[in-house]
Amino acid sequence: MKTPPLLIAAALMFWGWQTGLWTFAIPIAIILESPRFVQSRWDFSPDDIKRIANLCLVILVSLTVYLLVSSRSFYIVYTLLQWLPIISLPLIAAQVYAVNESISLTTLFFTFNDQETGQQSHQFQINLTYPYIAVCILAASNANTENISFYIGLFLLTAFVLWNFRSRRFSPAIWLCLFLTAGSMGFVGQMGLHQLHLQVENQLVEWFSDIIGQEINAINKQTSIGEIGVLKQSNEIVFRVNSETKGNLPILLKEATYNKYQSGFWVAVNSQFKLVKQEDNNTTWRLGNHLENSSQLSQLTIYGTLNNGRGILRLANGTFAINDLPVNEMQKNQYGTVRVSGKVNDIGYKINFNQQSSLDSPPTIDDLQIPPSEIPAITSIVRQLDTKGKTIPEILQTLDAFLLNNYRYSLQLTDKKSNITPLSTFLLDTRSGHCEYFASATTLILRALGIPARYTVGYSVHEFSKLEQQYIVRSRHAHAWTMVYFNDKWQAFDTTPPDWTSIENSQVSQLSIISDLWSFLSFQISGFFKYLRSSGLINYLWWLLLPIFLIMLKKSVPNKAVKRIFQKQKISSISQKSEIINHDSEFYLIEQALNDLGFMRYHSESLKNWLARLKKELPASYMIDDLSSLMEIHYRYRFDPQGIPDTEREKLKSAVQLWLEKLKTSN
Repeated sequence: MKTPPLLIAAALMFWGWQTGLWTFAIPIAIILESPRFVQSRWDFSPDDIKRIANLCLVILVSLTVYLLVSSRSFYIVYTLLQWLPIISLPLIAAQVYAVNESISLTTLFFTFNDQETGQQSHQFQINLTYPYIAVCILAASNANTENISFYIGLFLLTAFVLWNFRSRRFSPAIWLCLFLTAGSMGFVGQMGLHQLHLQVENQLVEWFSDIIGQEINAINKQTSIGEIGVLKQSNEIVFRVNSETKGNLPILLKEATYNKYQSGFWVAVNSQFKLVKQEDNNTTWRLGNHLENSSQLSQLTIYGTLNNGRGILRLANGTFAINDLPVNEMQKNQYGTVRVSGKVNDIGYKINFNQQSSLDSPPTIDDLQIPPSEIPAITSIVRQLDTKGKTIPEILQTLDAFLLNNYRYSLQLTDKKSNITPLSTFLLDTRSGHCEYFASATTLILRALGIPARYTVGYSVHEFSKLEQQYIVRSRHAHAWTMVYFNDKWQAFDTTPPDWTSIENSQVSQLSIISDLWSFLSFQISGFFKYLRSSGLINYLWWLLLPIFLIMLKKSVPNKAVKRIFQKQKISSISQKSEIINHDSEFYLIEQALNDLGFMRYHSESLKNWLARLKKELPASYMIDDLSSLMEIHYRYRFDPQGIPDTEREKLKSAVQLWLEKLKTSN
């Protein structure tokens, strides 16, 4: 079924309006609507269409790989979908300018071979114009619009389509009233779907961010405390750490610190981020002062990613300077959480730190608070600890030994008792849990003993990769621990049983080496592009890619020139052509007449199969049924070694001329 005039253009204008890609939408609309005014068509063979479809696939794969390498963010899906009308342009343009108004489905798949499947493939024909309109709507829906313009545009586009197919039995006024009523009801439903979309998007972003280690919330942190089932762990590599002196590792790199606990949530109370100024060399960010002659100074190089140019840095405790970080702005709050923003996603930076010092703010009354619901369990544990008269280091040693001897690490999340909190259940009943349980319980126990403590999340750096010759940090290496204040500084205190790493390693699939290889390859490619950008060589990269593009273009072009055909050529010229066409059989005049009308026979299609297809596609006025007997005589004349009698030869001539005259009259 042909699309109504200007419908494709309207869909493209809607797409350009929503995405802002007007520079592409307008020329594409002109290209795809021009066939209504252009009289010529091109005879694309199935192989030609397959090459064009493969070109679209190459463009799609290339763009996907580029987005994955340049920006490891969930939102690349939206960018990819917005470009679908451009990616699929070669294929839809080939159809609208082709002789046939449909394309065989078998040409769109690698698994099919037209020469092997024969003419059965021609039975699976599809008109791509309506699917292309759907692609435009899908692409428009992925634009970041925060108003009702999308619904209004889709409402008008739908009205345009349905108006062309409305029943003429009813007046336009009645049709318009019914459509406005349906549109009003649909708007209410659209608002509900929009809220559902936001919920699904947030869940997917949270899931994807957990996998690739994207930015966490610096203000509050929802733990898995109280959940039931098995805590799912991802083996995805999140970032990499390089150390010239391996003695600095293993180490804990923190992301954020919180100081108020309530029902499975940790919150950074009154978090205040302040700008960090760059040094004059524009490559160093200084977070604080340090002792120049200290023997405890260390340095690490960290390679990671940001989410759309934004993220929270992973830093060692006591980090006082950050070098070679390609961002535009840096902010730090009083708890030591550092967030940045810039124009690139792939980052590498060096940190200088002294773990014997701390730059976080001194403790406040909030660092001693315990939720009332947790006090009974915390008090019970404190009574079991022999801390009377002990110093803070001795108390820490006692608490660490108590938890190590009486509790075990587990990823199995069990149900809690109905009358107490999940954290209290961990302390008094199950006595097993993951790092969030240990860190939360330790923080509150220390507070009950009068020692300021905070809850910190980040990563444990302990896995050295022989392949990469540096440390790799996976999503499952995410960790939680306690920051305890004594000797006038905050110090890390981790009470999670040390066998937690071996427990998680035992659950890793042996096939993880495949994903590790892919991650390493992506990292190397990303580093290559980073080098090109920093060196300025990327400006010359296009000249290197030009030959590759030309080769791809050559592969997508048919081996033989595509035949150009004029659709509305007058049939009256057929009789004149018959005098100069040197065919053995007059039946070829019929083939020529139908070809001139645009009803081409495929290269590998027999006359019999061609006529059978035309019988299904053309109206009765083209008299395809009358050609069966003529085709039989033609076959006998061409292929029978005995030939045909002169009477049948004359019958073929006269019958062909009579059929051509009837065709001329009917058209």
